[in-house]
Amino acid sequence: MVYIVLGMVVISVLVLVYSFVYYQRFLFYINYKNQEFVLQKGVFNKEDIAIPFDRIQQVYSKRSLLQRLLNVSSFVIETAGSKKEEIGIKAISNEEANQLLAILIEVRNKYSEKITDLEITEKSSKNQDWTHKLSFLTLLKIGISTNYLRGLVLMAAFFSTIYNEARTVSEEYSQTIQEYLNEVPGPMESVYIFMLIVFIVLLLSILITVAEVFIKYFNLKLTQTKDSLEVEMGLNTNTKVSLKPTRVQLFKVITNPVQKWLNLYEVRISLANSENDLQKSKIKIPGLDKVLVAKVSSFLYTNQSKGFRKTFSPDKVLLVRRLIIVMVPALASYFVVPYVNAISFTIWLILVGLYTVLAVIWQILMYRSLKLIVSDEFVYKKYGVWNKTEERFEIYKIQSISISQPLWYERRNLLNVIFHTAGGDIPFRAVSKNFLPYINYMFYNIESNSRSWM
Repeated sequence: MVYIVLGMVVISVLVLVYSFVYYQRFLFYINYKNQEFVLQKGVFNKEDIAIPFDRIQQVYSKRSLLQRLLNVSSFVIETAGSKKEEIGIKAISNEEANQLLAILIEVRNKYSEKITDLEITEKSSKNQDWTHKLSFLTLLKIGISTNYLRGLVLMAAFFSTIYNEARTVSEEYSQTIQEYLNEVPGPMESVYIFMLIVFIVLLLSILITVAEVFIKYFNLKLTQTKDSLEVEMGLNTNTKVSLKPTRVQLFKVITNPVQKWLNLYEVRISLANSENDLQKSKIKIPGLDKVLVAKVSSFLYTNQSKGFRKTFSPDKVLLVRRLIIVMVPALASYFVVPYVNAISFTIWLILVGLYTVLAVIWQILMYRSLKLIVSDEFVYKKYGVWNKTEERFEIYKIQSISISQPLWYERRNLLNVIFHTAGGDIPFRAVSKNFLPYINYMFYNIESNSRSWM
């Protein structure tokens, strides 16, 4: 026991010494001469990280509950080519984090953007400073109207665990439980009890979703300045991000019929990032009304479309293909039913019929919602049955375009197109070959455009 205590004391002393030396050698500074941010760290292996100002993709600070109690923040710097965060500084004071954030945003804008004085004047006059904060009522509306499928999944997992435990117990006390159940009516025999159970499950799933929304988006605040759009939100982990218009790759607006009736829209912004970790730079901003969505859009995209606008829809062969795919499970179940004694042929027929009707209606509505719109400056993609989604990206930010034509598309003169951007890929299938001239226009737009976005 003495050796164990002595060993623990020695290890604790070594850890404290190592931590102190690591803290002393952890230094960061801004080198204005070489135009880079420098971080030095390490005890045995010293590591120097230097990030040029023009390579800085995103800078933001975040605070957990513990960090807020200690009045400190974590500061993160990301670059477009990095799979993970390039630099992470933990436990920096809030004052220093805000100062560092302001300085890096300023130098990044100064050294990474190549814009003329005329563009600066137009941008300053067009975009005025404003602030928007999500209210408690708006958060509640988001929680009630949003997709609470995850809540239902959690409830299903919870009840399945209880069911498995109950089965284990019932094997030991089967006779006693059976005698009790014979005296009490089964829940499924009563329509009222069944409806009550369904209502309770739905209510709990909604409450779970509302709680999730409050934790994620509590105190959500948007602040627009002349140079950036700052987003701050979160209860468990408070995150503050500064968005630069030139680095926005994809702009997505999502709503459903209930949220549209409540005038609620969710904006998702994708920034340039590594192809292996695109989720890292996706920012969700829920609870915006139509006016605020227009404000955010006009700030992020100063050059709005003023010329032509052409709309394309997929060929009906795409609908036929999807209908065939959704019918595969129904046909496969026909060969499984004879081996399942618990399901009669009549019940199977009713379930398959219901599934077929719903699947066909869903696929038809999804097909009708698919639209690809090309304008002089943007490409839009619209889709969705319940959640109506509109994706938008600027043509000059496209990295590449992939065009493929399967053998069964040749006779119909159809193409599959994928737009590759630094914020993700946007596919559109079974479009007419008449779309090719617009792809040529996009190539011309990309090559002739002098604006930078990296």
